[in-house]
Amino acid sequence: MTEEQVTEISGWSGHRRMSIDEIAALQPGLGTIMPQVSRRYWILYYAAKAGHWPLANFQLKEMRELMEFGAFTRPKYVEQLDEFIDQKLSVIQACIERQDWPAFDEAYRDAITASNMYHELNDKPFIQWKLPDHPPPDFDLTPKPPTSS
Repeated sequence: MTEEQVTEISGWSGHRRMSIDEIAALQPGLGTIMPQVSRRYWILYYAAKAGHWPLANFQLKEMRELMEFGAFTRPKYVEQLDEFIDQKLSVIQACIERQDWPAFDEAYRDAITASNMYHELNDKPFIQWKLPDHPPPDFDLTPKPPTSS
């Protein structure tokens, strides 16, 4: 299949026909993805603080997937996102696996500092994330007993 043939491929959204290039352009960038990452990071902290390690683990997994998706849709940032995942999120993951709150708290706050540094490196010093001083009001962070099968 030639490049010209590929660009002629289209799909029906149920509302309109779209070219493959139009579909590709709809993929979200980091401006869309990062607020979702931020929300999950907030939930992650308070879940771990409450000792709800399965929820903390889930939020971290979802964050990682969002960041990997962002690296795919915006390859300009792939190196930095991969570095953050490997150097910061992996440390947080290890703390979750050990259920080590003091180490988690330290690793979590270190990752905030790093994320804000990446914003500065990418000419967005006006984006400085901070941990809200309260848990998300729409989540029950009470640890749940394991379900039996």
